[in-house]
Amino acid sequence: IAKNPGDSLVWNAVHNFYNYKTETAISILDSARISFPENPKVYFTWVAAKMLHGEANYSTKKTYSILSNSLSEIIPVLQSLKKQYPNDPEIKLYLGCAVGLKARVSLGRKQWISTLINAYKGFRMIREVALKNPELIDAQLPIGIVEYYASLNPGLIRFGAKLMGINAHRNSGLAKIENAAQNGDFSKIEAKKIHAFLCLWVEDDPESALKHSRDLRKQFPRNLFFGIMFLESLIQTKNYQEAVNLMDLLNVELELLTSIQQEWYKSYLLYELALYQFLHGEFSEALINVDKAILNYNAELDVILGNAFLLKGIINDSIGKREIALIAYEKVIKLDNNSSAIKKAEKFKNSPFTN
Repeated sequence: IAKNPGDSLVWNAVHNFYNYKTETAISILDSARISFPENPKVYFTWVAAKMLHGEANYSTKKTYSILSNSLSEIIPVLQSLKKQYPNDPEIKLYLGCAVGLKARVSLGRKQWISTLINAYKGFRMIREVALKNPELIDAQLPIGIVEYYASLNPGLIRFGAKLMGINAHRNSGLAKIENAAQNGDFSKIEAKKIHAFLCLWVEDDPESALKHSRDLRKQFPRNLFFGIMFLESLIQTKNYQEAVNLMDLLNVELELLTSIQQEWYKSYLLYELALYQFLHGEFSEALINVDKAILNYNAELDVILGNAFLLKGIINDSIGKREIALIAYEKVIKLDNNSSAIKKAEKFKNSPFTN
């Protein structure tokens, strides 16, 4: 729903870039920046589109550079708008989000403390907006992300969060993300993605991930990552026939993506196939495919890699190859990525997996 001049163009761009039509999205937003220069969503969404286009077409290093340069371009504009309209909460919100997005590079490099420090700078502005404008549900998403992230990292990071007045509570953070997924405006899509991701690979709660991942797949059928999250949800909830049909379709769709996207997602799909095969007792086939997934892994974040190593350990435990399983579990633990796979690997390291 368009509430402000230019919102309809932003929504058009959003639907395009989530369906991997990033060039179209950028073109729409380039025009929107000229036609609606006082709409803060135009600038922040432009950065998001540039980042997604970079991820699909360039190296991670170049994508980080694109993101950094884009933020350097739009943050001064948003700061100028804030001075011009000091009482506009949306301008403050998107300025805070833009500043907080600087943490994206740090997160990709697993520089946990730098991630939180960068996030704090934007968080202060976002929190102020949220406190003064509780009806602005979009502000709940970044707050929920920071709360949740800080809760996963004890010690210095959690202490720093406390000093900033952040309630570093896992359930509270997840609830805010879910609120944005259910009731947010422009945050709804990203909130659904983040909530499904966390429920699948951090919370170990595939039932909760199923609804949002299904919605995302239906709304953005060209987004392969949304399809992969839906596939994982289906497999984990034992909706096997639907999973098989979707897996076949995703493998066809994979061939339509850019070479970089194919490098990212091929290993994901191999992992999903291996998981399905393992759950159906096809241990030899599952081991072949999980090894392929690990060998071909080229994605920026390593959560699924951790799950692949975990699956390799579980398969080897299942066929009596304990020494190989232990090596795989150690590799999961060394990733240190806050996923539920780490706790499972620690458990199976001490006590072998049994069916």
